Amino acid sequence: MPKKEKKYYEISAVSKACLLIEKLSTRKSWELAELSRAVELPKTSVHRMLLTLEDNDYVFQEKERGEYCLSYKLFSVGSRMLQHSSVVDVAKTYCRELLEAVDETVNLCVPFGTEMLVVDKQVTSQMLRQDSIIGSSFPLFQSASGKIFLAFAEEIEAQKVLKLIREQFDQSFIERTMHDLCFELEEVRETGLAYDSEEVFKGVRCTAVPILDFQNQLAATLSVSVPTVRLSKEKNANIEENLILASQRISQRLGASLLELPF
Repeated sequence: MPKKEKKYYEISAVSKACLLIEKLSTRKSWELAELSRAVELPKTSVHRMLLTLEDNDYVFQEKERGEYCLSYKLFSVGSRMLQHSSVVDVAKTYCRELLEAVDETVNLCVPFGTEMLVVDKQVTSQMLRQDSIIGSSFPLFQSASGKIFLAFAEEIEAQKVLKLIREQFDQSFIERTMHDLCFELEEVRETGLAYDSEEVFKGVRCTAVPILDFQNQLAATLSVSVPTVRLSKEKNANIEENLILASQRISQRLGASLLELPF
């Protein structure tokens, strides 16, 4: 377990339980001893936490192999939280309208560490499509949505995320990527549009725009994902036009000034 400075108010058992839940989420199931080694905590302590989480329906133990898994309760809690999010509530109608206008998958995302988290999604009925779910995430610095975040977030927030990214990736790779990204972000700030060309998902191109709140600060990103085989110049223009319109409408509903949008 990574060492960090303990705050005066921290309840150690709660922090350890949070670490355990996060580790459980990385695989379908865990054997007790293996999980204990992964979180670097005594086996007896991990077992007691698992039993407590099981009593509260957050964890269950498989009958056949005796391995431990997260239940769907956390997903249920997260889903209820999203239902009360003003951004999700306000954006939902406009995301559906955007789907109807472009007939491609629409994603509403927010930053989550060094990734972008999908908080709402409207999926095209076409057979060939990007298949991700609400609650899934993808690398921030390679995605269209992530580039929107880096271009329009508060400077201190963007720099904090960039620092974390540099710590996670090979130094030479990240420096080359960041050098190119700096030039790209300047154009994103001017146009309000960001792209990724199969940088996150092979065969999928994504276009994203910012959504601002009543303080004219970035509240979320809105994007459309398209299989590259279906993308044409005309289709791309239609997506951009309707993305900009949806961004303006959602941002205005959230109280943003349209003059603050870059379009």
